[in-house]
Amino acid sequence: MPKEKTIDICHRHLFDDVDAMQKANVSVQMINRIKRIRSIYTTWNDYPMKKDKEMRDRLVADFGISLSEAYEDIKIIKQLIGDINSVSKAWHRFKFAEMITQAYETAKIKRNPMAMVMAADKYAKYNQLDKEDALEFPWDEIIPDVIEPSSDPTLIGIKPVPNIQQKIAALKKKYEAEIEDIDFVEIGIDPKLIDDIKSYGE
Repeated sequence: MPKEKTIDICHRHLFDDVDAMQKANVSVQMINRIKRIRSIYTTWNDYPMKKDKEMRDRLVADFGISLSEAYEDIKIIKQLIGDINSVSKAWHRFKFAEMITQAYETAKIKRNPMAMVMAADKYAKYNQLDKEDALEFPWDEIIPDVIEPSSDPTLIGIKPVPNIQQKIAALKKKYEAEIEDIDFVEIGIDPKLIDDIKSYGE
């Protein structure tokens, strides 16, 4: 059985307490890792403007891990926040939304209505609040046409030929009588003649 990925374990147990993780047979080493990942995840989720270096240094100082381990944890934390396998659009969308929210709150504290309007405008455009919601097409209400096979040519605008089957039979009988079996004779070709033809083309 292949070893389960750390990101999958974190997705399942990120907010579980220690007892729940122990009952799920999560190793002590993994429980400790989940606890430090959860700590940084929570901080970064609340303060998305914090830099990678700041989070790295906190992991090293607070949990006594190496730089390489800290960078591995940061990669997983970003996956958890952005739910994608790298620093992705989802992560940047998350950070952008937080930046706009912080800009609005700052403008509100400073009693700057113009800045508040600008931040709100950016937020609305980013979330496409200025556009109407797309109407979902009612696929379940579509009733397909009932198509039945027919030999009636008038259904497609063709004038029927009277006694068509009899005429087809008469023509078949007429032309079958004119068909003769012909024997064929295989013609042998001198290979030298083929060589002469090829050399002529060259």
